[in-house]
Amino acid sequence: MESINGLVEPVRWLSEGSLKPPAIASFTLLVAFLVFTTQRRTPPSLFDPFPLFFNTVQFIFYNARFMTRVSKALNKSSIVGFRLFTTPVYIVSGPEDIQAIFSRSHSIGSEDIFEKNVFPVLYGMTKDEARRFAEDKTGRRRQPAPGTEHVPIERRYWFGYDHVHSEYLGRPQHLRPIADAYYKRLSQSLDKWYALDKWTTVSVTEFCRHQVAECAIVALFGPRILELSPELIDAFWEFDSNIFALTVALPRWLTPKAYRAQDRYYGMIRTYVDAARKNFDWNGPAAEAGWEPEFGARVTRELVKWLKEAGFRDEVATGALGMLLFALNSNAVPTTMWMIIRIVEDPSLLQAIREEVTTAYVTDAKTGSSTLDLDKLVALPLLQSVFTEVLRLYMNFNLIRFVHEPVTMQGFTLSRGCMLQAPMSIHHRDGAVWDRKGHSASEFWAERHIKHIEETDETGRITRKRVFAAAARPSSYYPFGGGHEMCPGRRFSKYEIFTTVALLVLKFDLEVIGWVKPDGTPSDRPARPDDRYSGVGAMPPDRDLTIRWKRTS
Repeated sequence: MESINGLVEPVRWLSEGSLKPPAIASFTLLVAFLVFTTQRRTPPSLFDPFPLFFNTVQFIFYNARFMTRVSKALNKSSIVGFRLFTTPVYIVSGPEDIQAIFSRSHSIGSEDIFEKNVFPVLYGMTKDEARRFAEDKTGRRRQPAPGTEHVPIERRYWFGYDHVHSEYLGRPQHLRPIADAYYKRLSQSLDKWYALDKWTTVSVTEFCRHQVAECAIVALFGPRILELSPELIDAFWEFDSNIFALTVALPRWLTPKAYRAQDRYYGMIRTYVDAARKNFDWNGPAAEAGWEPEFGARVTRELVKWLKEAGFRDEVATGALGMLLFALNSNAVPTTMWMIIRIVEDPSLLQAIREEVTTAYVTDAKTGSSTLDLDKLVALPLLQSVFTEVLRLYMNFNLIRFVHEPVTMQGFTLSRGCMLQAPMSIHHRDGAVWDRKGHSASEFWAERHIKHIEETDETGRITRKRVFAAAARPSSYYPFGGGHEMCPGRRFSKYEIFTTVALLVLKFDLEVIGWVKPDGTPSDRPARPDDRYSGVGAMPPDRDLTIRWKRTS
């Protein structure tokens, strides 16, 4: 405003003819510069017919429509702003801006949304407990941020919290016991649920939401949790359907259903935590076990242990484990649905996947027993390509970061406290990045992430071999987030999904019956991503595929 006001007097001189031609030229350049810099001061804003209300409501409750508007706006500018309540938000799409969000810079991070929304609402932290994280400026990495090296390790809350997850969900010696527990549970359950050589009609949605989820819960938390709370799976999915309202911290009076779902779900988690603490011998031989029946995976008891030692209340351990289960299953289960659907609806792809998975089936020379080599399984190229393609098309989340120190993007200076969002739905379907001859970015193509190479065997015969190759740079594909804040559970989720698909194609003959609507009536179209989950994560199919299968082994 001051720049514009400063033009008033020179304009008067110009109108009176007081300025000479050289001065007029200089004045013209000054006007152009001031107008340009004034216009460039803030990014263009998404139209809001009811300021602070319309865009906020549409973002929260009608996110798919909101993102359609954003997509059109980003065609004109690679950065677009709006207000989420009173918080300035900037949605960015430039590759260099995405890389800046992923960088290890201390000027951008996701801590604010945890401190303001996630920790108080979803972890049940008091203001004092959340403040411990807010006041911890040492960062998440092992090396503390410059100037904070003096902070003792026990007060490095961000590092301690992240370390438990990255250590016990990421390192092979801790990850494999969870993956093995899932494989064992699902394999035994399939043999129990489905008789040999008998055709059974199956809903893909119900199979994944209940039977796959059950095995994943047992692999992570042990069998006691479902014995104590048989309705946990139903409570989990009710909580899952209300998570968005909780994440943005809408008040209880506005969304009472969401908080009732949370109370029910967390009550069951608390019952499990109390029982596990009572029955587990912290000084016994199981204290270092990768998996045991009370807590299940080591990550769960290490998280409970760290929170206790760090001085947090028992309610926080309940919230932390509730969110751990949510984070590992809410995306893995819908992704498994799409994996099964895309494979079984294409007979040639089903056959190719079955042949590939067979190569990961190994027989013990001593015992003669056969089992899946899980490490070999998750490295299979075609299965990886299908997995990557499913995540590209159906993972829909706006990666969120906050600006801790002013940053410049696309010539705009973004102030401290504003929110940055990087939308997967736009980058994952960008035709300029993903279009291939005969296969547009909007369609599923199983081999989009495959390269074929020629190999010569011992006899001189030349064969073509599939090799998995990511088809785009990280700024165009980031289903697990990016930088040092990537989802720590992504490795177990991959084991879970690949193991499920492998066991189905190995154990069963599979046939498609047809698509049905949520009410069970026949559908005249295949499934599309369910828009109600836009912005939340993996979008499940809005139609169910009914198949029939016969267990053959």
